[in-house]
Amino acid sequence: MSTTELDPTEFAQGGRRLFIDTNIFMDNHSRWTGGLKRLFERTGPTIVAEMNPIVVPTKVVRELEKYAGKHSSRLPEEQVEAVRRSRIALTFLEDAEARGLVRTDLGDDSARYADDSFLKVLELAGDRYEMCLITDDITLQLRVRLRSAQLGRRLVAGTLTSDGLVVIEDDQSLYGRGARKLDAKREKVDDGTATFADRQDVEELTALLPEFRAAFGLKPWVKRAPRVPAITAPAAGPVGQPFSKSPRFRGPDQPLPAVQIPGEGERIISLSLSGEDVVILGALLGEGGEGRVYEIDGHASRVAKIFDKDSRTEHRRSKLELILSRGLSRDGVAFPVATLTTSGGEFLGYIMPRASGRELQRTVTNPGRFKKAYPTWTKRDLVDVCVSFLEKVAYLHSLNILVGDINPKNVMVDSSKAVWIIDADSWQLEGYPCAVGTPMFTAPSVTGEYASRLRTMQEENFAVATMLFNILMTGQYPYARTGADTSDPAVLIAGGKFPYQFQGASDRDQPEGNWKFMWSHLPFPIKSLFWNTFHRDGKRYERRPSAAEWLQAFREYSAFFGGADDFDPMSNEVYPFRFRAFRPDTPIRDCPECQRPNAIVGQWDEDSQSYYEPTLCYDCNQTKTTCSHCGKRKPASTLIYGGRCWDCYQKRDHAKCANCGKETRTKYLVNGLCSNCQLVPCNDCRTPTPKSQLNYGRCPACQAKQASVDPSRLCTRCGRPFITYGNVAWHQRSYKPVPTSHKLSDPGCTTVAASRVASSSSVRGATGSGASSTARAGTSQPLTRPTAPTRKGFWARIADWYWN
Repeated sequence: MSTTELDPTEFAQGGRRLFIDTNIFMDNHSRWTGGLKRLFERTGPTIVAEMNPIVVPTKVVRELEKYAGKHSSRLPEEQVEAVRRSRIALTFLEDAEARGLVRTDLGDDSARYADDSFLKVLELAGDRYEMCLITDDITLQLRVRLRSAQLGRRLVAGTLTSDGLVVIEDDQSLYGRGARKLDAKREKVDDGTATFADRQDVEELTALLPEFRAAFGLKPWVKRAPRVPAITAPAAGPVGQPFSKSPRFRGPDQPLPAVQIPGEGERIISLSLSGEDVVILGALLGEGGEGRVYEIDGHASRVAKIFDKDSRTEHRRSKLELILSRGLSRDGVAFPVATLTTSGGEFLGYIMPRASGRELQRTVTNPGRFKKAYPTWTKRDLVDVCVSFLEKVAYLHSLNILVGDINPKNVMVDSSKAVWIIDADSWQLEGYPCAVGTPMFTAPSVTGEYASRLRTMQEENFAVATMLFNILMTGQYPYARTGADTSDPAVLIAGGKFPYQFQGASDRDQPEGNWKFMWSHLPFPIKSLFWNTFHRDGKRYERRPSAAEWLQAFREYSAFFGGADDFDPMSNEVYPFRFRAFRPDTPIRDCPECQRPNAIVGQWDEDSQSYYEPTLCYDCNQTKTTCSHCGKRKPASTLIYGGRCWDCYQKRDHAKCANCGKETRTKYLVNGLCSNCQLVPCNDCRTPTPKSQLNYGRCPACQAKQASVDPSRLCTRCGRPFITYGNVAWHQRSYKPVPTSHKLSDPGCTTVAASRVASSSSVRGATGSGASSTARAGTSQPLTRPTAPTRKGFWARIADWYWN
């Protein structure tokens, strides 16, 4: 591959234009880390002098704003970084525009994609300006190169380096990259996993590449078989020799010294049993929590896994070198074929065979995607997938290798049902533990950090059984159930409560949906192994079936289809919608309501020793039954008392009150009135009054009277009315004397009494009192509050009578 590095400063001069695409801001390739900063450092002075800022089209800004506006908490982990980078890019552009280094007001904002904006600019201004587009989009680079040749103008497009330069590939290399992209997109279309954008790329590249090749007279693209290095005798043991069966734990892992992680297009060193070689990383295929997977230029059947800086450890390097030294090879198992290092010998990753198909997580164990990816598959196809998976696992176990992190992301399958087991760097062997795990596939005995201990074969067998159940049930887990107190996988697994029925009464907590029907159609040996493995009362709960034992059971399951025991036509359905037939003589017929074939199966009655045949299938009985009274469609579970729905049942024994209109049981209605509206005599005046208006048995008028003051009862001290009718009645009912005055603490009563005493004192003074004479004479006397006269004793009153 021939490339040229271009200084973008010349396109910042007058009469030229420099553009930046969205992916330069969003992608996180190591080869251009810090490249944007260096780009503006290079071009900044020229931009200011020529007043010719870099163009970031309006559509690019809109795409960045679209990403930046998303809530990171609601996104998959792989998109969170894109949101973060888009926000950083917008802040950067705002600052650069304020300094006159960037302009974002050009371009057609109505275009669907930013690519359309760039191409429209080329059409309108390609004959007036020399232009440079910085982009990582291969298709866009091809179209710019082709337009340049057609217009006879200098129009270039390339990627950015960490030094702020633009890399321009030669015509043949660019054409090859475009062809490889087309092949990758076509594989997705063939697998049934392509998105709308993938199909659009296929359509566009299919038309563009022949035109590009003809315009530049290029050689046609031909897939080349990779050069397979010869395997020499390993130094660490004979080929195929099993590893230690009972190794000692190697201890805690240690990170390796930091190095620069390479990216697409960079050259690194490959070390295999045949020697040292140089490989070039191709297009990025995917990335995960530990690293990225790339194509390898010239080796279509192999891929390179490059670890992130935090995942480069001593254990991984030693483990991969140890596996490589045995020269192991088997179809469907991604044994490493070489390790990858920098030119200085620092460990980077390894090369492995390129697995066909896609992850189980994105196909079989996701019902929605499964139906789309493999719409014609039957239960027999899923059984074949299980057999293929078990064959690889049993082989690894024969070598004393534990897969460790068994989960649908580490197992791949294609349309031919061939299974691949990948990620050899996480396998457990020779005392090197599997440092990662998936909670729903982890045995209850595994606690704490995964990397802190070695797993046992029994713990591996738990993960194997869980994976088989997950495949057959297309994504369901053994311990998922309704009514669980928690969703924590560890708690559910530790409880050992397997919810599916087997030779006994069901716990009635199977998860909602057709899972119970899928379980019903499994043959007895398979159900027996599953139940005894997962249920806490099972015979194999502690001593779980091995991969070899499962393999034998599933091979027999595969032979079951078409045999004498395969008498139910729905047993080969991935998603059956009824229970399995009891015996070969069980009546099976189509549903007259929904017209689905084989939808109704007879139910065996032990008492009568005969079959009961439902009139409708299970779904129609649940959703399309009819109320015998109103004729409306109602779920069967809601029909009561002679097939009536609840509304009709209420209407039969209920009626509306003639006054308030409330629905009331007829036995509680009197003269058409409910209990609240019926007329009841007032306890005091005996006037008929609605019950709802009575208060303690009194009508509103009597209640108001009870609260009013009796004017005939006057306070003996102040002479004013002081007590209500109700208070009088209460004292009389209680056989207590009725009060004759206000309480002594009543301030109103005390004030009136005091004024009356003062008035009577002044009258007595006017009749000859000495004190009053003094007052009339003008002598000033202090005013004191009059006191009540002291009552004389009996003998004092006798004396007054005698002498007077």
